[in-house]
Amino acid sequence: MALIEILPGIAIADLALYLRKENILVIGDVHLGYEEAMGRQGVFLPRFQFKDTISRLEKIFSLLRLQLKSKKLEAVVVNGDLKHEFGTITGQEWREILKLIDFLLGHSKQVILVKGNHDVKLAPIARKRGIVVVEDIAINGKFVSHGHEIPASREFEKSKIVIVGDEHPAVSLREGARSELYKCFILGKWKGKRMIVMPSFNQVTIGTDIMKEKFISPFMRQDLSQFEVFVIGDKVYRFGKVRDIA
Repeated sequence: MALIEILPGIAIADLALYLRKENILVIGDVHLGYEEAMGRQGVFLPRFQFKDTISRLEKIFSLLRLQLKSKKLEAVVVNGDLKHEFGTITGQEWREILKLIDFLLGHSKQVILVKGNHDVKLAPIARKRGIVVVEDIAINGKFVSHGHEIPASREFEKSKIVIVGDEHPAVSLREGARSELYKCFILGKWKGKRMIVMPSFNQVTIGTDIMKEKFISPFMRQDLSQFEVFVIGDKVYRFGKVRDIA
């Protein structure tokens, strides 16, 4: 898989975004602990998510090393919902989040954790590695926010590009009688800003079908017909605008 530029200086790297100038990787919506949470609801899933998450990240880091000759990133930004449970910290979350942070620190100088709506209890885990959970982060005119609420900061108002997650965008593509759902990035605008909505890095579920579902994020409560769709498969596929797929 190659890096595909979605905006000048911002490239899609599988399910992540790479900020070229800053040498920063952005991922989001990992939802570690998902299998244990489902088990508590009576839905028992094999526990492969963490292993598959690490495997996918290793491929991304290998891609960056190969194409950019960069040995170590300046930072990895986790844009919200690193954990899945809202009001507690499960044993699975404790173990896997610490292991993931250690893994990311092996490939970057720092890890920045942006708070998502599922991350109410993330801070105690982050403190084990000396990391402070932030509400959002401004990076050279680019504003990274989870997307479950509209930020009320001056940095957000001044930003020209906003990068959000939260909705886990996916798109259903039909071939004959068969329809299949794929994770995707979508690119559009929000009140004059360019907006990139990232797919989830959750390895268990695909996401929310942008062609059918209602949206929770205030950033997504708008007409998406002019948004461009970038489907993630064996490579990145540009599918044109939402209106052309419908």
